[in-house]
Parts: sequence; structure tokens; C-alpha cells
Amino acid sequence: MKKSLLCAAVALACSPAFAADVQLFGFFDQGIAFLNENLAAGMGGPNSAKQQTFGEDQDKIGMAGRKNQVSLGTGNVSTWGIKLTEQINDDFSVGIHLENGYLPDTGELYMSNVLFERESTIALNSKTYGQLKMGRMPAMLTGSGTTGIFNSRVNPFGAGWGNMTGGWKFVGTLASARHDNMFNYRSPSFNGVTFHVQHSFGNTDENVEGAEEGSSKVNRYSALGVTVEGDRYFLAAGVDYLKMGSKKATVTNDSIKAIVGGHYDFGSFKGYATVQYMDNIQYIGGYSTKEFAPKFGSETTKGFDAWAVSLGADTKVWGGTAKFSVGYAQAENQNLDDNKDMVRMNLGIGYVYPLSKRTSIYGIGGYFWEDADYNEDKIYASEVIVGLMHRF
Repeated sequence: MKKSLLCAAVALACSPAFAADVQLFGFFDQGIAFLNENLAAGMGGPNSAKQQTFGEDQDKIGMAGRKNQVSLGTGNVSTWGIKLTEQINDDFSVGIHLENGYLPDTGELYMSNVLFERESTIALNSKTYGQLKMGRMPAMLTGSGTTGIFNSRVNPFGAGWGNMTGGWKFVGTLASARHDNMFNYRSPSFNGVTFHVQHSFGNTDENVEGAEEGSSKVNRYSALGVTVEGDRYFLAAGVDYLKMGSKKATVTNDSIKAIVGGHYDFGSFKGYATVQYMDNIQYIGGYSTKEFAPKFGSETTKGFDAWAVSLGADTKVWGGTAKFSVGYAQAENQNLDDNKDMVRMNLGIGYVYPLSKRTSIYGIGGYFWEDADYNEDKIYASEVIVGLMHRF
């Protein structure tokens, strides 16, 4: 019965009697991954990464142990979703965007308890006044989604492929990649210049008295950005601010991050660059390179102060695209008075060959290295992924 009702609703939305345009879209990526890691304790992936604490007699964070692994892997998160657009008049339209990530090797949703975790928004679009979106969506300073302003326009690998290949998040951060209860405004383009404003009212915490959405007792996110686009170049600059209010927050101080990045098409190749500054950031990196700022036994932390740069290029080779990226970062762990410095570097190289407009094969390789005074040993990791990806 429920399936019949759903089919009927989709059929009605797509019928000529309605002015709505409904699209089913998605991205599928699967391959074989070869991974070699020697990481500090607490690192090892977005779901398993945790903050480490020093004991009374402990002055270094121990190692998690070396790991070699061959498995089904992907360069990118696979997604599926639904888009709906209805034209109200010549100037205004309404759009709905529902998108979910999933793991193609198991069929699991990327966040098992959240449907359409990557984006769930409704938008009012105007050629004259711009676009206003509301719902759950990517933070502006991320590298993904319809509201992130950086992505593959500032690095040939976007935010990054696989566990550590290329991108700019492995030396910087995408912390708090998505937020609930968000609005996002994008202005019309003024000779290639577009302004962006974003704010999240936070989530209600029923376990804390007065911690309601929009109150001072919950964490609230805000961001401002600008993009400039021409025939051969793109430039983006943004700053975001996480106002800490939740008693459950692991970072006591408000967090701030600023990024400038872009690309220029030289004809024979395209060059990319980003520069980041981070203050009171809870963690740096992503996936295998994700690291929380180690602390002593207190319940809260001040996080990292850090800066990072990345450079990249891509060029057409033998009918496909060759990609290269390098990133470097320096950081201080503000929880410590001594042994607080950290440096890290990331390298990525890859090749993508299109079999059709929608299907491509690829091979990528990445290397990550870190030397932190507070870790027992140097960290290094490498990976190789060969895979097939299809967009629909």
C-alpha cells in the first residue's frame, strides 16, 4: 500500500498537469583499495577517530600499530537523491533537494540514523534577488554539496579522494561538514561576483534545560563568503564561526576558520591553490588523517591553532585527465604547554579516463606524513585505489 501511494505521488508530480520537474540523480563509485597505515592512537577514520588524553605519567600519545589492508574501497562517497523544481513565474521558482550518501559495498546509508543526511533543503530561487535555501545542508567552507563554495574548483581532487589522496582537507579541515536548521543565501552574480551568507540555529538538546534551537545554550554556525568567476579563473574566499554553547561541546572556545582558494586555466594545464587559517579547531584532517587535539584529563579542550596551504594541477593526457596535489600544514595543540607543535604533509596523484559522458575509470595514489611533538613516533600512510565511477 505504501509503495503504491509513493508511486502514485511521483507519477502525479511528473504529470503534465503539474509544472514540477522531478529528477532522480546519483553517483556510484567502487574499486579496490590498497592501504598502508602507521597512525597514532585515536586516528584511523571519521567514525573511529577519537580524542586522546595524557595520563599523569604519560607525555606522548602512543601508536595504533601498523596496518596493511586490501579491500573494496572508493575514491568518493556514493550518493543518490531527488531534485524537484517548480516554476512559479518568469522570475521565481521553488526547488527541493534531497540527497543521501551510502556505502556501495554493503548498501548501508552513510549515516544510518539520518535520511538525506547530505542535504535536505527547500529553496526559493529568483533571477533578480538570488537564492534562499533552508534545511540541512553542507557548511559553506566545506568541499561538497550545493552550498559549499570550494570543492574541486580549488583542488583537482576536491576535498580529497579515498583516505588521504590529494585535496585540501587532509592538511586543513572540513570540521562540521553539515548542519541542521540552516539557511543559506546566495546573491545574484554581479559581473561574475557572488556573495554567500549562511547560519545554523543549532539543535535542541532535550537533556539540557533551556538548550533549544537558536538559544545561547546550543552550538550555532555562521559563515560569509564571496566567489569571483571568469572565463579562465575562479576565486573563493570565506570565513566561518562556530559559537560554542552546548555543555556537551568538547571545545570550550569559539572556533573560527578562513579559506582562500581558486584555480586558473593556463590552457595546457589548470593550476589550483588554497590557503587556510584555523583557530580553536577541534580536529584537523579527515578519514585516516583525522586527528583530534590530544589533551590532559579535563573534559574540554582548546583545540588546534593552525595554517595550511595546498597546490595542485591537472592536465589532459591520452584522452583522460592527470591530477596532482601537494599540501602542507603547521599547527599548535593549545591544550599543551610543551611538545605542542605539529607539521603534516599530503601528496596525491591520479588519472581519470572517461569511458562515456557518465562513466569513468580511475587510478589514484596518496601519501600522508606527520611529525608531532606530542606523538610517540612519526605518522605515515599510503594508499592506491583503482575504481569505476558512474553518474546518473
